[in-house]
Amino acid sequence: MLDLSAANLRRLAITWVGNKNRYEGISIPKQTLVPVHDVAQELVISSFLKPFEKTAEFFYFHHEEDVSNHQVYQSCMNIFQDPESLSEEAGKLAQMLYEHCENPKVQGGEFLVAYFDDLLLSGEPASAIGLWKIQTKDPYLKVERTADSFTLNVLEGIATGKLETAALIFNLDEADGYRLFAVDTVTKKGERSFWKDAFLRLQPIEDNYFNTRHYINLSGEFIHERLPHKFGLDRADQLDALYRSGLYFKENEHFELEDFAQTLFPEEDQQVAFREFRDEYTRANAVPLDEKFDISPPAVRKEFKVLKSVLKLDKNFHIYVHGRRDLIERGFDEDKGKKYYKVYFDEED
Repeated sequence: MLDLSAANLRRLAITWVGNKNRYEGISIPKQTLVPVHDVAQELVISSFLKPFEKTAEFFYFHHEEDVSNHQVYQSCMNIFQDPESLSEEAGKLAQMLYEHCENPKVQGGEFLVAYFDDLLLSGEPASAIGLWKIQTKDPYLKVERTADSFTLNVLEGIATGKLETAALIFNLDEADGYRLFAVDTVTKKGERSFWKDAFLRLQPIEDNYFNTRHYINLSGEFIHERLPHKFGLDRADQLDALYRSGLYFKENEHFELEDFAQTLFPEEDQQVAFREFRDEYTRANAVPLDEKFDISPPAVRKEFKVLKSVLKLDKNFHIYVHGRRDLIERGFDEDKGKKYYKVYFDEED
């Protein structure tokens, strides 16, 4: 999807942004632009751009009134219109970012702003702006040689090929808020992200990835939360439904709501309940979902753990279920006073 074979780093600016709650401040040198020689350019591209090749979820900048009022969007627009302005805009972006670095997890570190051209996104040529906030440094050993001996020093440097908080904004879909990738591995799932939510203020693009991801999640929630209470399904029945749901997303190229409901839930009242739950989910999360779309394999790979079929029995046993609900029996042993599962099989590997 992202082709970096001809990517060219035109400009790179570096500032330093601390944690606002710890009053660490920011550091914007008079000369923020950093000269990058050919070898360093190759390393920057492989370290800071290559991880985006595995990313498939797109976002737009979002503003409640109009995206033209979005400050980060404005800075990106200025850079795209005049790459010479990158140094000035990097300072503005550092100041904006500092205002949102209040979470205790946010560490002070370098803030990099880069301008690239000759990138290909799904075959479409585009220039792009990269933003990176360095959270942690990795230690490494440096051996130095003197006339009489060798010395071993421990230094710190930026890890290559690992993104913590980053964004890659493409000069595409300007009127909608620019098409972009964003990464935040610092914030835990379910928490408000200082990077995506506060600083960048993003909303996902409603594409195949978006629809696939949400249908996997709402299916998991329905099977875990609604099915047992409404229809009295035991854990083995739940796992069977989770398995068949995962199978649908892995084996089909296209999703159709009616076909999905009928494939997963044999009883009509369960199908009706699923469609009602889907409508509740869209309203509660304010996400409009299509009833027909092409299933996104990257979204399936990333979200598939939601549909994991595992029977966890106390702390002693985990049974991974991959189908054939008819070969699992659940019961209660009166003599031992314990529940049990009986599993039938032909061969033991």
